[in-house]
Amino acid sequence: MLSEATRPATDSVQLFMRERLTPLFFGSLGRRLFGCLHQPVDGSGPARELGLVLCPAQGHEYIQFHRAYRKLALQLSSAGFSVLRFDLSGCGDSPGDEQDWSLERWRADTATAIDELKQQVRVERVGLVGLRLGATLANQVAATRDDVEALVLWDPVLSGAAYLAEMQAQHQRMLGYAHVLPAKNAAGDEILGFAMPAALGEDLHALDLLSQGERPAEHVLVVQSNELFDQTPCQQHLAGLGSRAELQSYSNPHLWAWIEDFGKVHVPRQILDALVSWFSQVPA
Repeated sequence: MLSEATRPATDSVQLFMRERLTPLFFGSLGRRLFGCLHQPVDGSGPARELGLVLCPAQGHEYIQFHRAYRKLALQLSSAGFSVLRFDLSGCGDSPGDEQDWSLERWRADTATAIDELKQQVRVERVGLVGLRLGATLANQVAATRDDVEALVLWDPVLSGAAYLAEMQAQHQRMLGYAHVLPAKNAAGDEILGFAMPAALGEDLHALDLLSQGERPAEHVLVVQSNELFDQTPCQQHLAGLGSRAELQSYSNPHLWAWIEDFGKVHVPRQILDALVSWFSQVPA
């Protein structure tokens, strides 16, 4: 008989063997995006009427949580959801470079991903999961549409200026462990190994999620996975806008800490299970 410790790993292997994954490029010419469409796996029952788009983090946080996001997509498709993961312009496997980076373009990318999912799987109702900066972008995009009914904001960036300061502080700590230091006359437009164009920095300095005045969705789950990023103001703000906003808090003090070996970043399984459960309870 398999031990309790063995069963989760075995279940994961079986899930990977059953997955229905379609890699694809989508969007208009000159604005192509790369994505992975996960469709309900065999035996998951009738397909859900709610399609889901996973909106990624940016920079080193994208890499840190790539594995967790894929695992989340697999769990959601196993629960009967069609799920689209995608890369923002100039990030991951989407064409472009840092000259394409801006919050406006990334919001347009998010809207394009929503439209692509609806076309691919013929759903009218959409849910979004956003992680860090991806959560903030998802919140902004959802507020401009009438087809987003459920929204998960996972440690969203509330203040772009604070986000930049936090990453710059991490960058300085990382340099303390670096084998090779940057040249003294370096431009200084890099943070944690990723470019930080001046235009994007200006966008981020002006970013304030709590100033948004439109309700993003009827059902919103705010996930706080680290006490350093208090999300109570976000939940209260969204509730004030008329959303049914719920806050779930978890204790993962090292989840967002810089780590040199991304292979050692753990998958927060408790949070992933909670997201699948929450979406499964969104009213039809």
